[in-house]
Amino acid sequence: MGRGLAEHWLSLKFCEALYGNRADSMDLTDKGRTPERWYKGMQARELAVGFGLAVAEHIVQQRYPDHLVSVVDTSTVLRAGWPLSVSQRNKGSRPRPDYLIEAWKPGEPSKVTFVACKGNHQKPSKRTGQTRSTTVRQLVKGAELTEGMQIGQWNTTPCLMLSTELMGQGGVVVNVLQSPGEALLPLRIPGAAGSADEEIRDKSGIPYPNAIHIPPHEGRQARTVDGFQVGEDDLGWFGQLLARTGAAGLTAFSGGGESTARFLTARQGREHYEVPAFAATSSVDDAEIEVDDKRFIGTDHVFRIGNVRIEAFSGMDQDLYALLKKGYIEEYRQKAYELFLARQNTQKTNRWNGSISFHNDGTVMALSILSIRRRRPL
Repeated sequence: MGRGLAEHWLSLKFCEALYGNRADSMDLTDKGRTPERWYKGMQARELAVGFGLAVAEHIVQQRYPDHLVSVVDTSTVLRAGWPLSVSQRNKGSRPRPDYLIEAWKPGEPSKVTFVACKGNHQKPSKRTGQTRSTTVRQLVKGAELTEGMQIGQWNTTPCLMLSTELMGQGGVVVNVLQSPGEALLPLRIPGAAGSADEEIRDKSGIPYPNAIHIPPHEGRQARTVDGFQVGEDDLGWFGQLLARTGAAGLTAFSGGGESTARFLTARQGREHYEVPAFAATSSVDDAEIEVDDKRFIGTDHVFRIGNVRIEAFSGMDQDLYALLKKGYIEEYRQKAYELFLARQNTQKTNRWNGSISFHNDGTVMALSILSIRRRRPL
């Protein structure tokens, strides 16, 4: 949770690095274009990846418009099935996608997409306006990462490789390559065996060496290569794992440590959320806001940017959060989907005295500037 607080702070600091240019496109401010060397690298790692992931999520949502989408970190998922000596090695020696996007709809099998995101500060050529080789290399690297994991049959999972140019021509530019396909997870029945409400355990160790079987194709013989292979027999377990890891992300976003722990396996770090909350290292789900007569429960923190004090609230729809706190993931998904359909047929007003962002899964993040309170002299 300490890392979550740090990421909150980083995201707010990046507000100073962005603005809307004359073309009404996102661009870097003067401060964003002239950062310190270490901060420049941080921009490429954090900000550029954030833009890429947002684009990937949008693409998947457009591909499955009647589904909701959840994003989970691949390394967190792999911890539950592969030995830590394999799943937590660097991506250079153990390639795997950065993120997994699950498109889900109650009553239908979930669809999974692999995502690899990179970013850079390269500038387009003044003579041709074309980008330099960094973006191309990052897209190629993304293809290598996504090939390191397979779900079900070989080469059936769709992939998105993204490279964000923070100083692209005309503003921030996200370059995308896609590999078609469709990877389906087994349909779960709420209340029956194999539902996401069931607690799952870590696998004893899914093999990594020579785990991916590549059939004969394009004149080449069949062969095996190292990789993270989710076999046919593990698809049901993997679907539960994705749903529970996604639910843990929602409750952690809202400050619910104990609720987060119940959805994680031991190797995924359950014990880190079972400890008491400490100041400046944890968050507590004791804050609430009301927007358009709708109540949201979550956590809030106050940060400073220069002499401006900003309050950041992150939370969830009150009713949806209550379901997750009880461990009812399948019922949460059903209710979230019903609200998603209802919002499509209503006019949004979202009255709030600041910036606010709603997600289809019921989460919300709201920023507001606090007035400066001067202390009275003693």
